[in-house]
Amino acid sequence: MLVLALLVLVGVVSGALYLVLDWVDGVAGTQVKPDAAIGGKDFVAAKLDAVKIALSAVAGGVALFALYLAVRRQMTAERDLRARLDAQAHTEDDAKARRVTELYTKAADQLGSDKAPVRLAGLYALERLGQDNPDQRSTIAKLWCAYLRMPYTPPPAPSAGVTRPPAGVARPLLRDPYRRIGIRIPGPDGAVPDPKAAQADAVLERDVRVSVQRLLATHLSPRPDDSGQPHPDYWPEIPELDLTEATLIDLDLSDCHLPALRINRASLIGDAMLNRVTFTGDAGFVGATFTGDAGFDGATFTGDAGFDGASFAGAAVFFRATFTGDAGFNGATFAGDAGFDDTTFAGAARFFRATFTSDAGFNGATFNGATFTGVARFDNVTFADDAVFIGATFTSDAGFFRATFAGGAGFDDVRFTGAAGFNGVRFAGAAGFDDVRFAGAAGFNGVRCVRFAGAAGFDDVRFTGAAGFNGVRFAGAAGFDGARFTGTASFVDARFTGGAGFDDEAFASAATCRGA
Repeated sequence: MLVLALLVLVGVVSGALYLVLDWVDGVAGTQVKPDAAIGGKDFVAAKLDAVKIALSAVAGGVALFALYLAVRRQMTAERDLRARLDAQAHTEDDAKARRVTELYTKAADQLGSDKAPVRLAGLYALERLGQDNPDQRSTIAKLWCAYLRMPYTPPPAPSAGVTRPPAGVARPLLRDPYRRIGIRIPGPDGAVPDPKAAQADAVLERDVRVSVQRLLATHLSPRPDDSGQPHPDYWPEIPELDLTEATLIDLDLSDCHLPALRINRASLIGDAMLNRVTFTGDAGFVGATFTGDAGFDGATFTGDAGFDGASFAGAAVFFRATFTGDAGFNGATFAGDAGFDDTTFAGAARFFRATFTSDAGFNGATFNGATFTGVARFDNVTFADDAVFIGATFTSDAGFFRATFAGGAGFDDVRFTGAAGFNGVRFAGAAGFDDVRFAGAAGFNGVRCVRFAGAAGFDDVRFTGAAGFNGVRFAGAAGFDGARFTGTASFVDARFTGGAGFDDEAFASAATCRGA
């Protein structure tokens, strides 16, 4: 190719030289004089000038061709260098990928060892791998969650002493000591493991699981510095946590930023602390069992939060929590105190068939100052002890249909912006609705008869919409002193067994009291 280009260049220069010389001959022939000597000299000079021009053109062409060759060589060298660099980069990437795969495989194998120290070594090897390789963090977090989802029965808590049953009483659990520590025996070979060794293994496994939880907490907590930059240990690449049916022990994820979380049907042994946690996705605790206290103080739920069917054996603290999406507590059981003070429900709050067997809140205050921006449903809820909603604000509809208040019910200073439904409610203790504001319709109609077994206070209440107390049974004193009924008020078939006070009441519309 280069030879062909050189031949073309030589041909072009030769042709140009021929044309120049031919042009010079023509000019010299037309301008020659009769004096041959003089004409000959001018002709020779013109010939020399033409030769100089031709040689200059040849030299310029050669120089351009040499420059072209240099450029081509430079381009070729750069292309070859890029190819070598790309090949080297691919080789390094392949080597790095192979090394990461080898490290991951080795650590995963260690995590599956039957020896707790080896499992711990694999656990921290995975952490180092994720710290150095951000693209592996999501996979490592999934592996950790899968480990926590593996079946596990914690060892029994140590006790000060063992009470032996009387002689002659069958002791099936003592005859099978392995059942007490969650071990199923014997094996296929008939060998029976040492119960003390099995219990020691269960204790060591608990330590491994707690270590996994601590690592998750470490890498899910931003812990920003003074400039607002997150801590280098923070792993924002984790998209979700799937801890469905996991066994968690003394879980503490306080101050963490949690992605989409599924902890449905999980067993949370001991206290579970998730105070000031920010849930950046949906949070699912459906059917979860909290054996100790559950702390969600100051938690922020940016997505939907599902606690349907959850069981809280200890205190459930949701002080100052914020539910941006829907909050579902349908069928949840609160065996201990439940506190929702200063809680904000921006979406729908559903407590259908929830059961509160203890105080619904600390110090007799439940949902104090809470704000329900969406629909709040407490249908068929059972409050076994005092339930107090003092100062709560319901900016949308609120339903307490067929709810049961076994203790006192406090709704003083509550604001109902939408409709408020208390149809079919049972108030076994005192019910206070003093200084309540009903901006929408207020229904206390007896679907199965609303019953106030204790005192019922509606002093200074403002009913802006229709107020229905049809079929209500007031077994104790009923006070409506200073109440204001702007809309229609109906007390058809209401029964006042105790005293009924309507001092200074004001009915702006018709008041129907037939059969009362």
